[in-house]
Amino acid sequence: MVRKILGDDEPKLRIICFSGRKIINTKDIHFSRRNFLKHSALGIAGFGLGLKGFEGLQWAIGADNQASPGDKSKVIAIKSGGIMRNGKPEPEAVQRMMDEGMFTLTGKKTTAEAWRAFFTPDDVVGIKINPIGGIKLSTRPEVVNAIIPGLKAAGVKENNIIIWDRFSYHLITAGYPLNKGSSGVRCYGTEPTAGYDKEIYYESFDDDYKLRQDDGARSLFSTIVTQHVTAIINVPVMKDHGIAGVTVCLKNLAFGAINNTPRFHPSPYFCDPASAEVCAHPALKDKIRLHIVDALQACFEGGPASMKTWTMWNEERLFFGTDPVAIDRVGLEIIDKKRKANNYMPVSQKAKHIATAGRIGLGVYDMNAIELVELNV
Repeated sequence: MVRKILGDDEPKLRIICFSGRKIINTKDIHFSRRNFLKHSALGIAGFGLGLKGFEGLQWAIGADNQASPGDKSKVIAIKSGGIMRNGKPEPEAVQRMMDEGMFTLTGKKTTAEAWRAFFTPDDVVGIKINPIGGIKLSTRPEVVNAIIPGLKAAGVKENNIIIWDRFSYHLITAGYPLNKGSSGVRCYGTEPTAGYDKEIYYESFDDDYKLRQDDGARSLFSTIVTQHVTAIINVPVMKDHGIAGVTVCLKNLAFGAINNTPRFHPSPYFCDPASAEVCAHPALKDKIRLHIVDALQACFEGGPASMKTWTMWNEERLFFGTDPVAIDRVGLEIIDKKRKANNYMPVSQKAKHIATAGRIGLGVYDMNAIELVELNV
């Protein structure tokens, strides 16, 4: 359970962890992996995953994404002009974009080295997509298909790769056949397949209590997050959101990982602070390794499941990074620029969850502290 506390100098959170046997209340501790594992029975060790083999990886589990003084948070943008043909991307071009993005992000020279910077052969990797927009405005299968060879090159077993989201029927309508078997890449949703973990939850009263579902002020985490996977790649789509302003990394990850979400949508919340605080929960934060945004085709109005094809455009880019706040801030700027060019009001006033995520240490919100590396392939 995560509750926000106002601090004088820097963001702090009060955490109450329900571990099945006891409840531990840690008072005003910094919401970092070190403190969380020190003071609670939850965290990675609590999930039976252990830390062996993780220390040599380039990424840091649950590390703060705040840029050090003089450094900038890096977002990689790889563009391939003309990649979209008749509404579909060319798979070979997507693979080139994926490879170049990973090489640029990691500084490695081979596919295996690049992906080993984030994953080990022992990992079970969940690929969290955004399938709510059907065939036209969901994470493209071509993008996911370009990720899988990299994971396999890093030694991840094919059946230890799970494509997932909250609802199985969304996966199907977005072009992802379900597979719950013991061979091949798996693909399934929390509902109706995996279910929710009644012992690990996010609790918040920053909501419309009239819309609370059976779990009241608690939103349970998917067992895909808490039990099935050891690592997560977040692969959202760049699009606006009629309530939250935009849905890129943070919104896609948070609201796909828990239940009981309608209560966070109405005014004055607009999915804030829930989108940020769910992503800050150790159950989720400690497993996020990488964000890859599908912006081959993006949407500036009518999202997240727009039928207004005239508000979609071929951005022809993939974005890579480990800082979801920085990526979302870049995405917000791009969407608002496109809205302005088409005489729509900006959505930045709604997308408050991005700034909230920055304040609680999930990443960098200040555009002046973000380095956007743009390449063409």
